[in-house]
Amino acid sequence: MKRILALTLTGLLAFGGAGALSATAAANGPHTPLQTEETRESAVTAAGNVYLVPGTYTVDGAKTENVITAGAEKLTPEQCGEIYTDNAYICTLAAGEALPVPTSERVDKDGAPYKFNGWWTIVDATVTYFDKVPETTEATYLYADWRADLSQRRDPVMPDGDTTVLPKYYMSVKRAATGEEETLMLRVSGTDVGNADTLGYDRPVQLYNGWFELCPGDVITVYSAGLGGSDEVQAAPLDVSGRKITLESSGDGSNVTATYLTSSLAGVPSLTYRKSQKKRHFRIYIKFMSSGANMAVYMEPMD
Repeated sequence: MKRILALTLTGLLAFGGAGALSATAAANGPHTPLQTEETRESAVTAAGNVYLVPGTYTVDGAKTENVITAGAEKLTPEQCGEIYTDNAYICTLAAGEALPVPTSERVDKDGAPYKFNGWWTIVDATVTYFDKVPETTEATYLYADWRADLSQRRDPVMPDGDTTVLPKYYMSVKRAATGEEETLMLRVSGTDVGNADTLGYDRPVQLYNGWFELCPGDVITVYSAGLGGSDEVQAAPLDVSGRKITLESSGDGSNVTATYLTSSLAGVPSLTYRKSQKKRHFRIYIKFMSSGANMAVYMEPMD
């Protein structure tokens, strides 16, 4: 089992974006700009896209977006919704070219401007910075690191022994075959559910950025900060009145999460992949309601 990197990411995530997707090294060639309405929708969600997320901030209660002026094409709000990411751009440069430098008008309380400190993502549970467009065959999200002082990024340092520092939003997958636990970071994104709870970044729903594998008997436990108004990371849903796990279905009933999962509130709440199922890849969507007492889960199979 891989150890989790001991880094404090709170300030970086709050400004540059939340969550990331591990990049897989593979030749992919240059990214093609979106050119027509006919090709736009498929291009937005193409598997090999490199998405650049320069971040947002608030001025007098209004959200203000940081900007990329060259080397990337800005997505519309509708297209951002397709990938569940605010203020996103598709990189239009070829693999190996220098990544563009975003701009920001944000200043700190003393009027000092924020400085761009590089593009980052998380690869194998390690924060990794990129100066050039990565070669990838998967959707890869790079987030802007902004600093209000002159501090510079440092190479990640692994903790000694078995020390583990976990993120604010993640799910633990205990593998039935080996007993090992794998930690998958969740990122906060948007939903149209009006009564979903807000868990930081003004976004009330979480998902794992990409596909993950489940084998029969694997057990998922979801952890999140912000439930019940607490900054503490807690197992979800909270042990309060009305506690429940809701397994959702698609609107047309063609996909039913209860086909794949069973849920339990005994001890630490958990989701178990049914032993009657085969090894398969899924996307997962999680939202909280009733101040964290109700955790709603929807799983979408790859095939």
